[in-house]
Amino acid sequence: MPHFLDTLPFDWSRPESRELHDFLAGIHFREGPVVEFAVRAGVKPATVAWDRPMHSVWHDLITKARNQNRLRALLEQVAENDEAVALRLRELMAAEPVVEAPAAVDSGVVWKGFDARDAWERQIFDQPTLLDVAFMRRGVELAPAVVRLLVTLESGRAYGTAFRIGEDLLLTNHHVLYDIGPGPGPGPDPRPGPATRVEAWLHYELDTAARHRAHTVLRCRPETITGDPAHDWAVIRADGPLPDDIPVVELADAEPVSVGERVSIIQHPNGGVKKIGMHHNIVRHVDDDVIQYWTDTEAGSSGSPVFNERWQLVGLHHRWVAVEEFGKREFRNQGRRISRVAEGLASAGVL
Repeated sequence: MPHFLDTLPFDWSRPESRELHDFLAGIHFREGPVVEFAVRAGVKPATVAWDRPMHSVWHDLITKARNQNRLRALLEQVAENDEAVALRLRELMAAEPVVEAPAAVDSGVVWKGFDARDAWERQIFDQPTLLDVAFMRRGVELAPAVVRLLVTLESGRAYGTAFRIGEDLLLTNHHVLYDIGPGPGPGPDPRPGPATRVEAWLHYELDTAARHRAHTVLRCRPETITGDPAHDWAVIRADGPLPDDIPVVELADAEPVSVGERVSIIQHPNGGVKKIGMHHNIVRHVDDDVIQYWTDTEAGSSGSPVFNERWQLVGLHHRWVAVEEFGKREFRNQGRRISRVAEGLASAGVL
């Protein structure tokens, strides 16, 4: 029997064929890099049905690559510069491919609604939710960058969330650091005034035994507050450099986030201890200015960082919205695109 990679037409009935497909679709689920793999491998890109769910794209790409005798070349491109991926592909490309262990032997017990096809593990819903363990590790690394704010305004005291973007610089929302009521400006429509006192609470969270960690309260300098109400961002400088264990969240350009992707938000909901929103966290809308998502937030989450699936900063959370979708009212949370915020920071001379 020929190796499954050498069958022509490609034999999709073999388990190793399905494992190859599921592996590739699970690690490369964005079209851009996959197009590059195909081009470098010599696959004719015009023959592939792009602009579909990546599960379908990979099925067509594998088939077309084999038809053009470029399948092994394609796999070599995918494996390049990623040793973990290369190792698994080498297992599949070996003379005896390494595949899933056989299903358990039938015990003779017959379950209602069960047949032999149910013996294998499977993805339950349409969209895969498996994550690399490194996803958790990176989230834990970035979490200390997020701080609770205690803000004193002319109208009273309030709480919010912020995160570190520079040596002593914290980013949050304009409406967190500026009073929404009358401020120091003259005339009938005075400019909202900035906060007069701001504290940043570092490490305000629970430990693994559900006990409060010892947190640090750091004074900030209200005279350094700068912001833009139109895009709802503001920054403030701490009274001195932040500790080394507080990482800086990079504002560097991330890959554009798309509808259907997932975003996570590290936050201080209701002014309480730090939490993360990462369930039913589907992106529902993206435009040049905002991202809308189902990721949970609460009062006090304003000013939180919105991260994509690679923990790149893509948004600054600021509010919830209600929209009409197919004749039904849908509630979403919303963040400002971090690219717009970065442009404002640069224009203001902050960065």
